[in-house]
Amino acid sequence: MNHRHGIVKKLSAPFYHLLLILVLLTPALTAYAAKLPDLGSSDLIAYNVEVEQDLGRAFNTALHTQYNLNYDPDVVTYIRKIGHEMASQTGESRQFKFYVIDDLSINAFAGPNGIIGIHTGLILAAKNEDELAAVIAHEIAHVTQNHLSRGHEVNSKQSNLNTIATLLAAALIGMYDSSAVYPTLLAGLSLDIEKQLKNSRLHESEADHIGIQFLSQSGYDPHAMGDFFARLAKKEQNNTFKTPEILRSHPVTERRIAESENRAQTLPARHPKQANNQFALIQLKLKTQGAQQSPPLLTQKNTPAIACYQKNLQALNTHNPLPLSDLTCLQTLVEQNPNHWLYTTLLLRTLVKHQINDPKIISTARHQADYLLDIYPNNTAVLLSYVNLLRHSNNTPKAIALLKTHTKSQRYRYLAYKKLSEIYANQQQTAEAHFFLALAQFNIGNIKRTQYLLKQAKITADRFLKQQIVRFEQENSKSLKTKKINNH
Repeated sequence: MNHRHGIVKKLSAPFYHLLLILVLLTPALTAYAAKLPDLGSSDLIAYNVEVEQDLGRAFNTALHTQYNLNYDPDVVTYIRKIGHEMASQTGESRQFKFYVIDDLSINAFAGPNGIIGIHTGLILAAKNEDELAAVIAHEIAHVTQNHLSRGHEVNSKQSNLNTIATLLAAALIGMYDSSAVYPTLLAGLSLDIEKQLKNSRLHESEADHIGIQFLSQSGYDPHAMGDFFARLAKKEQNNTFKTPEILRSHPVTERRIAESENRAQTLPARHPKQANNQFALIQLKLKTQGAQQSPPLLTQKNTPAIACYQKNLQALNTHNPLPLSDLTCLQTLVEQNPNHWLYTTLLLRTLVKHQINDPKIISTARHQADYLLDIYPNNTAVLLSYVNLLRHSNNTPKAIALLKTHTKSQRYRYLAYKKLSEIYANQQQTAEAHFFLALAQFNIGNIKRTQYLLKQAKITADRFLKQQIVRFEQENSKSLKTKKINNH
């Protein structure tokens, strides 16, 4: 795909040419045009790793500061579990990052340095976890095959990278419908269109081919990729819903579906996954958050477990007393499914929301949370839900200690650091609040904001905290110094 890409947004020309289109389209951005780097190399050259990492950091900052990300710990933890499981099949050391965009369009994308975004609309449109995994696998394949960087050279100047990252995020998330404006501006771009279209098709085919392999290796149904695209294409033909972003920018052809099916026939799922209802529960969460405005293409089968989960989930959004039967069925689900973390996180939130102070129930919930953090150390949802229960139980010191201990093992630290900052702010400990908010901003690549918050923290920091700040600045001096100069 052309880098609205993924199974998704494939524009007619490579993404960096799309960025030039965006500059031409938006008067407010034309001032940046002279600063954009030369993107003209036609050779298959991957840009410098350090430049790619810098561009990835700038892109990450743009996502977190300019767009609506879904920060629901359950939702993002679930998507990341799928993503990293398949990324582990790539054999690469690249640090993939997976984010959820709070947007009802059916879309997904792969950005620079392994950053992959999945729209909530796509999660709702998928029929099952295999189809959702297929989209993620396709995006991972775009990254492993260097489709974003092949054929282009990027100037490493940070001011240029920030501009590119901002425009790239706008294109990938769908702020601009490039398919509508591309023909009008094509003549002025002096592109070798035939070659670019050929590369686009080749990249898309390659991402399908490699993505299906990742699906199979991870235990998912390799037929899911072709099934998903075929179903979307059929729905579009019947005009039963608005054309998905995926199909707008890169129509699904019969040939592509046939090639996906042929590839799947040669790769049966290895170690097929045991059936679980996590996908159905995540769809319920999204509908509860308001995404019901865009109904899923298939209604999940309702089981007693799902019905119990749904009742307790809906109760979180009301001020009515929780029926004892609802809490009892949720406790039973937790006891009977100790490894099913979505049941436990809902129980933890329910205890806090409804001010349930029963020592026995709280003790059981804490024991279960400790167990889950031992077996799933990267599970942000369990960690944050547990912390909220500890605060509800008037055990803030324990909550802080738990966060500081487990944040070290978290692959994603942004939400954990923000929670620490929030707790310290509530305790009027301003220096600590500023320090951990600085760490949160550093985690998403926002260096300018990091520097400002560190400066604020130093004003009232005690001796111990100042030592922590100095240690952090020394350990990250290269990044902080470089970005300080270039973000002026």
